[in-house]
Amino acid sequence: MSEVGKKPIVLSTSSEEAAAPYVEALKAVGFSADQIEVVGPEQRSFGASLAAGARGLVLAGGADLEPWRYGEEVREDAGVLTVPDRDELEWALLDGARSQKVPVWAICRGLQVANVYLGGSLWQDLPSQRPRDVEHAVDLPKDALSHSIAVPTLESPFAECLGRRFSHDATTPLAVNSRHHQAIKSLGEGLRAVAHSPDDLIEAIELDPLEEGSTWWLRGVQWHPENLIVIPEQLALWRDFAEAVRGPRGLREEP
Repeated sequence: MSEVGKKPIVLSTSSEEAAAPYVEALKAVGFSADQIEVVGPEQRSFGASLAAGARGLVLAGGADLEPWRYGEEVREDAGVLTVPDRDELEWALLDGARSQKVPVWAICRGLQVANVYLGGSLWQDLPSQRPRDVEHAVDLPKDALSHSIAVPTLESPFAECLGRRFSHDATTPLAVNSRHHQAIKSLGEGLRAVAHSPDDLIEAIELDPLEEGSTWWLRGVQWHPENLIVIPEQLALWRDFAEAVRGPRGLREEP
């Protein structure tokens, strides 16, 4: 059995049904169903050990994060819907992943959780706090492309990945799907922004690999690439996570 099989991918989401597109995306880049462990809030008491023993952690989309975790009270006009037990689980998962430098791939809510875990903050509700012309909450269909993103020129593996995967021709800008009402306000410690929406919201993050001693692979996007795997450039993002899981820590499949 491969090392990846011995230590599975841990996928945190709200339900088996919600997990389905993430599982399909992971299968599309070479992981089998028995290498993917879907976890939920009921496993929060041992989340740290689950992640510490895994080869990769995926934090999926879902409910809003409790505002107290980034030092705020709930705004009455924000429409905040939280699942505190899931917040507790994902804090524990990140503790375990951080302790063992397990690669983390964070999507939508997952990006927000990772950001706050590292000391950042969120806009509780974009329409009421930061109204702009760009639509960030297009719920259906899930693969509807909502807006473009821009990737700056950075000495960064993730920015280079996005830059080489996606066209920067003005006639064919990179477009992403979008279904969120919260977003990053301030970045967590060690994080850097590697993509922005047209209204300058942060759309992709990574732990800065240029910081001395930085060895933890953590990347996140605000959109939902699990619904876009028919697009090669979006599937490539999952492939990069798979490479991180199998890569420099000696976790490649055995011949």
